[in-house]
Amino acid sequence: MTGLAPVAWPPAPIRTERLVLRPSEARDRTAFIELFASAEVGAYLGGSRPRAELERMVPEVPGRRPGLFVIDLDDTMIGMVTFDRRDAERPGHVRPDAGEAELGYMLLPEAWGRGYAAEACAAALDWFPDALPGEPVVLCTRTANDRAMRLATKLGFTEVERFEEYGAEQWFGVWRSLTPSR
Repeated sequence: MTGLAPVAWPPAPIRTERLVLRPSEARDRTAFIELFASAEVGAYLGGSRPRAELERMVPEVPGRRPGLFVIDLDDTMIGMVTFDRRDAERPGHVRPDAGEAELGYMLLPEAWGRGYAAEACAAALDWFPDALPGEPVVLCTRTANDRAMRLATKLGFTEVERFEEYGAEQWFGVWRSLTPSR
């Protein structure tokens, strides 16, 4: 995520009832490869990538960048939550200058259906207003992804618009903190 200044990165780990959101480490490399190679994970994200390509390209410590949290369950990576700046050339914006923070998440299929995505995203959204006060967060997902649509609503995202992108109808929503930064 560009433009995180003056946010110090990485922040202290964020602990929830069951999870820890933390920076990536070398021990997470295999899970990163699994995420991007999984046909199930890639179904609504433009497809999976070949495992051999990922083995060659994924660095020793993958995902070590501002805005990326590893979702850790019992000392093992099960997914990630990200904040990235939404590209100004893409459709869907809530600010005239674009570049909103966009929430993204991916979990390994064996972690699906247990509420981990909701728990991790809610924790990241709780962290966000202190890191970047007053900034909206946006989320975009295919309307065909029922689970992502339900999660967006559960997290408090409000629909702004729908549009066609990547050959599919997209849902675009915004989240704004209800409480001022502490």
